[in-house]
Amino acid sequence: MPSEARETTCVLIREGDRALLLDAGTGARRLVTDRGLLAGVDHLDIILTHFHLDHVCGLTYLPALPVSASIWGPGAWLYGVETGSILEDICDPPISPSNLGAAYAMSELRPGQQLIGGFDVHTSAQPRHWAPTTALRIGDQLALLTDTPYEPSSARIAQGVTRLLHEAWSSSAAPVYPEHDATAADAARVACEAGAASLTLVHLNPTLDDLSHLVKDAASIFDHTTLGHDMMLLL
Repeated sequence: MPSEARETTCVLIREGDRALLLDAGTGARRLVTDRGLLAGVDHLDIILTHFHLDHVCGLTYLPALPVSASIWGPGAWLYGVETGSILEDICDPPISPSNLGAAYAMSELRPGQQLIGGFDVHTSAQPRHWAPTTALRIGDQLALLTDTPYEPSSARIAQGVTRLLHEAWSSSAAPVYPEHDATAADAARVACEAGAASLTLVHLNPTLDDLSHLVKDAASIFDHTTLGHDMMLLL
C-alpha cells in the first residue's frame, strides 16, 4: 500500500522523447499531477512485472494522460492466459468507467530479450512468489526485481547493471513471509553476486516503523545501498 513517502511500484525511464514505465502502481498518478515527467513524449510503453493490484491499479489513470500508451504483460508466458484477458476485470466497467482494453494495445512479454519502445528489455521468471513475477532489465542501466524471494537467477539478469532496484520487504533479523518476499539482505546478496554498481531498496513493507534497519541489513553485505522513496531520481 502507498505511504506518505512512497507510492506503490512505478518506475519511469526517459531517453529523449521515449518513455518506458515499469509497473503501474499508485506512483503512476505522478504522470497526471506532474505533467513535466512526460514532456516531449507522444507514446508511453508500460511493462508489468505481474498483475497484483498494487502494481496495476495505475492503469486506470491512463485516460488522464496526454499521450498514447501500450501495455506489456507476462500473462501468456507466466499464467497461460493473455494479458488483456487478465486485466479485463479491472480495466472494464463496472470497475473502470471505460474499456481500457479497447483503448490501449495489450501485448505479451516474452522470456529473454525483446525491443519495447526502442528500449532493450530482458526478462526472466521469478516463480517462487505466491504468483509468478517477472524480473526486468533495461539495457545495462537498470534492473527491477520485486515480489520475489532470493533467486539465483536474479544475479544473472542483473549482472553488471548500474542500478539495481530490489524488493526489501523486511530485514533478515525479522523476516516477513520469507517464502514469498525478499529481505534487505537478500537484495544485497543479489547485488553482490551480480556485481551491480548500486542497490536501491524498493517495495518496502509500509508497516515497518524504522526502515533504517533495512539499509543496515543490506549494507552489511553490499555497501552502495540506498532506500527508495517517492520521486527519487536515478541518473
